[in-house]
Amino acid sequence: MSFFTLEELAYRPGPSGVTLTLGGEPAEAFDAVINRAKLYGDDWQDRVERLTMLSNVPGLRLFDPADVWVTGYSKFLMAQRLAAAGLPVPPTRSATSLTEVEEACEEWGAVILKPSFGYRGTDVERVADFAADKAVAEELLSRYPTLVCQRFYPTSGGEYRITVAGEATPINMLKLPAAGSWRCKTMEGATFERFEAPDDLVELSLRATRAMGITLAGLDILPTPDGYVVLEVNPVPGYLSMLGRDQHRQVLGGVFDWVEAKTAS
Repeated sequence: MSFFTLEELAYRPGPSGVTLTLGGEPAEAFDAVINRAKLYGDDWQDRVERLTMLSNVPGLRLFDPADVWVTGYSKFLMAQRLAAAGLPVPPTRSATSLTEVEEACEEWGAVILKPSFGYRGTDVERVADFAADKAVAEELLSRYPTLVCQRFYPTSGGEYRITVAGEATPINMLKLPAAGSWRCKTMEGATFERFEAPDDLVELSLRATRAMGITLAGLDILPTPDGYVVLEVNPVPGYLSMLGRDQHRQVLGGVFDWVEAKTAS
């Protein structure tokens, strides 16, 4: 087993004209590569390019390739992929103007606005009343040319976070918003507790993860009167050590079991 960073991927002359080396070793020498490199940052173009180079190596099993990561980062691509697989997702539209936000509010009532590429809940806002919250939408549109606009579902009953590692779901949590808040963010006062996920929730989580092509994911799923709604399938799950080291080890074990099974097939 070897470890290397994306910065250690390099092109070199090879028998077919070009070859890729990983930390100085030929890419063809590896049976599989587990990729946990982040693609965010000022150098994202370089990082996406390098991961795509690695994804294109013939015969190399990569967990997960560049297109999977990009789809997982993009809220629009994610919603498109999940909906195409017949999975329950919030009604979604793009908004490039206040008029389009107002139209969404007229259709759905309260809406969620957020950038397509974002993480840790940054710049995720609720517009419950367009007239009262117009400034919130205006401020977001001043920084993002296009916003993801989704129907808002009440979160008073909490939000499920299911961690899928291969075929295992070792970390299942219920996140509850702080009193008077709609946000299920632990950094903003939300609490969490371990819970035993019912079979239908586990099955939905596995289906959504497979539809996205992700090996290790953290899913945010909301219970509604009409059933579960998949909010996000995050390729960077977080919370891996929150319930203790045993659960963290189970996550790693689930990933390795999945990689081993897929590499052997």
